[in-house]
Amino acid sequence: MTDSLRFSQSYIGILSSISALGWIVGALLYRPIFGNLTLKQLLNVSIGFGALTTATFLFLSSEVSAAVVYFGSGFAGMLAMVATLTLAADYCPPRVEGFTFAALMSVSNLASTLANNVGSLLYADIFDYSLPPLVMISAAVTAVAFFVLPLLELGDKMQGEPG
Repeated sequence: MTDSLRFSQSYIGILSSISALGWIVGALLYRPIFGNLTLKQLLNVSIGFGALTTATFLFLSSEVSAAVVYFGSGFAGMLAMVATLTLAADYCPPRVEGFTFAALMSVSNLASTLANNVGSLLYADIFDYSLPPLVMISAAVTAVAFFVLPLLELGDKMQGEPG
């Protein structure tokens, strides 16, 4: 963003704040907008938003477009987090909630670290410092979750109902 789009380091920091604002708005709007969806619908919407907002990084061209993309990414990130935690909470065995949450966060942190390292390797060594192929791979890998979701056999279970 500094080399190609000429964003200052301070504006890149502001983009992180805009993303955080998207997380906050996502949290505030979650219950009124997504609270009545079945768990399967929530996960599908979450996957769709995640793939779509990832793909919008292809359209970064100005400070305004970056602000919109980062806000949407933050909103989608919160939706994905709530959907994942809802799934875990609904299917967690009684009295092991703390362990389940810790295990989920550990897997999430490990996956994030792995994704960052693989993405860096691809960006530098495979795609010759070109971002669009990396964005397309990221959006496609997110969309693959659509094909994994039916394996969970969620049916029409509502959020908050025990699994």
